[in-house]
Amino acid sequence: MKRFTVAVSLFAICACAAAQSDAPIRIAGSLDLSGAAADVGKDALAGAQYAVESLNRSGGVLGRMVVLDYQDGGSNPQRAMNQATVLARSGAVMLLSPQSSSSAIAVSKAVSGKLKVPTCVGQSIADDLTIKDFQPYIFSVTPTSYMEGRALASRFARLPYKRYALLSADYDGGRAGVERFKQFLLELNPNVEIVVEDYPKFGATDYTATINKVLAAKPDYVFSILFGADLLTFSKQANSVGFFKQVNNRFIALYDFNTLKALGGNAPVGTEGWQRAPANYLSQSAPQAEKFIAGYRAKTGDYPSDWTLMSYDCVMNWAHAVSIANSTDAGPVMRAIESNQFESLRGKYRFAKYDHEANVPIYVGRLEENKAFGQPVLAIDAVIPGETAHPSEKDVNKLRGKD
Repeated sequence: MKRFTVAVSLFAICACAAAQSDAPIRIAGSLDLSGAAADVGKDALAGAQYAVESLNRSGGVLGRMVVLDYQDGGSNPQRAMNQATVLARSGAVMLLSPQSSSSAIAVSKAVSGKLKVPTCVGQSIADDLTIKDFQPYIFSVTPTSYMEGRALASRFARLPYKRYALLSADYDGGRAGVERFKQFLLELNPNVEIVVEDYPKFGATDYTATINKVLAAKPDYVFSILFGADLLTFSKQANSVGFFKQVNNRFIALYDFNTLKALGGNAPVGTEGWQRAPANYLSQSAPQAEKFIAGYRAKTGDYPSDWTLMSYDCVMNWAHAVSIANSTDAGPVMRAIESNQFESLRGKYRFAKYDHEANVPIYVGRLEENKAFGQPVLAIDAVIPGETAHPSEKDVNKLRGKD
């Protein structure tokens, strides 16, 4: 009887192992599909879904299909933490970070780090994620506020503008971005003066007070970290009172592809902007991106936004790391992320071991109408390499209080 029991037990173990080896690999995320970051969250979901479909068409990962589970975190940090915890404990081996910075930081601290689940940041620029509050299971494919602030400040420090207005919605990543830009700009050009800063509510519907405040300060240039729905609302209201003409089009913001499409005739053509993954530029300059954009457009009828491309990169980079590690276990996957070069829609990049931040570029240009795309686009005139904007290990340690 004992031998029979042992044989049955071994058979059960083998059967269980076989079943597990054939089971789908689950990845998941609490995504901001409603609330202030909903427009970004929906685009991010589309990119992740397309990535999963692409992987499964090619046989999956390690011979297993990939399944994406997601919930709507509503741009609410506590809700995002609760959802991400349930998803991770239910067997997800990789998490997509929420899009709003406060939710992204909450999930990194309370879920990814504590439960040891690799988590990819595809949209939030909050540099706390990879600097002050860094934990070893986070990795980011989007430039941080440090990187964007440093890159853009180096550009503006060489220009003749002296009086700056700084503008952002009131959220962690936006305030950090303004602070970084200001810090680097003043270091590079001490003659610059910040004449006004304003932080309207994230998701505001009336920017009258902000517009009047900026115009009253008479800046030479308006540096803005508005994006998505906030930038859409601001731009429409600003256009209606001639704001952009009054500042001589000396205005810059994060104009992602979908925001420009939504703006249409309200887009302030002639102003400047930056992007993180511009479809119009990448479709002409990166073969891998060209293929992705064509496929995505054939399926959806639309061009992908920055948020869509970066979310796709999140999933595909993770899948590549799993293939290198030959395992979905967190430790081997994160070691693969630290040690290898990755192909992406924006070219090749690496993740620094000390902050798990990818050395991705920042794209800068000017808004113009584009008949080929049937909408305004950002005509890219400068690509700032991630290597020039990424903080050194010494800088990161200093910011972490280790130096």
